[in-house]
Amino acid sequence: MPSRASRDNDQGSPNSTDLVEAELRVYALARGASLLGLGTTDDRAQADWLAPLWDAIQLAGVAHPGLAFAESAETTALGGVLAPILANSPDIAAMLGSLARFHPLVGRNELVVRERPAGSGPATVSVGIRALDDGAAHPDTVDACFAMLCRTVRRLAGESAGPDQVLLRRPEPMRPAAYHRALGPVVFGQPTDVCVFGPAALRARVRQADPAVLAMLAPYAQRQLALNRTPWSAAVRAGLQEDVGADGPPRLADVARAMAVGRRTLQLRLQEEGCSFSSLVEAVQRDRALALLAEPEPTGLPVTAIARRVGFATPAALTRAVRRWTGLTPSAYRRAAGESRKRIPVAPVDRTDVRP
Repeated sequence: MPSRASRDNDQGSPNSTDLVEAELRVYALARGASLLGLGTTDDRAQADWLAPLWDAIQLAGVAHPGLAFAESAETTALGGVLAPILANSPDIAAMLGSLARFHPLVGRNELVVRERPAGSGPATVSVGIRALDDGAAHPDTVDACFAMLCRTVRRLAGESAGPDQVLLRRPEPMRPAAYHRALGPVVFGQPTDVCVFGPAALRARVRQADPAVLAMLAPYAQRQLALNRTPWSAAVRAGLQEDVGADGPPRLADVARAMAVGRRTLQLRLQEEGCSFSSLVEAVQRDRALALLAEPEPTGLPVTAIARRVGFATPAALTRAVRRWTGLTPSAYRRAAGESRKRIPVAPVDRTDVRP
């Protein structure tokens, strides 16, 4: 099943997700990391799509690979259209809002941007990151993401725009100075990975922001999102049509990972479209089973073979499903389909242009 996040854009050039991986591969090779056997991200069922590259860089002897990559990376190049949108947001609060809206154009891991309004304390915005299986992202993915975010906001709005606090799951390293230098106030060993921006940071103005540029780029980015996002149900159904077979339908977790989203995210997106993963699985099985049953005898497959091909554990399971779908047994449905074919009139052949 193709990954939604790895599709090319409408001009046929690589999208920002591919650029991030390509840049990280170049970085890894420059540090002497061995990438033999890693393949491509679409060939691996990785919860965090960059995990094998981080591990290879660490094996090459690079300390804190995520921080090191963030320090060397050109963030304006990695961000694609997102980078100038952030650079032309009026303040850090608006910039984080744009990040929440348009980050799918950049990477496969999901950024979670949450706002806590004033009332239960000072207004804050937190930025978290999670992997495709809804679990924790690789620690170096977190380090790189947060370090590039901190570097970007400070470059655009000054040192006061940095986060008030950065919470990290990873245990405190022996030499934490690199983390404090890149991220600011860091607390290690926490239950989650999150950057917290307080009121002063959120009010910080982005220097040299141009509202006209933002007004031009935001609709373009929105169109790019729309182009990259066919309906979730259609994408799932297309993948199921390829993968449903004798071994049964693929699991929700496998489909979500192939589409480069979290399992819960995929469930929510399908719910928003008025369907569920199980209903899509059944629809694909129904269409395939009824099409095979409609094939005329004696060329049609026996019911036992159809059940196996469509992914039912037993012929009895197929019989129950066909009865639920049509009110008929598989044999009765096959006979009814044959009778329908006999009743379809055959159009007369137009012989006016026939020459002897």
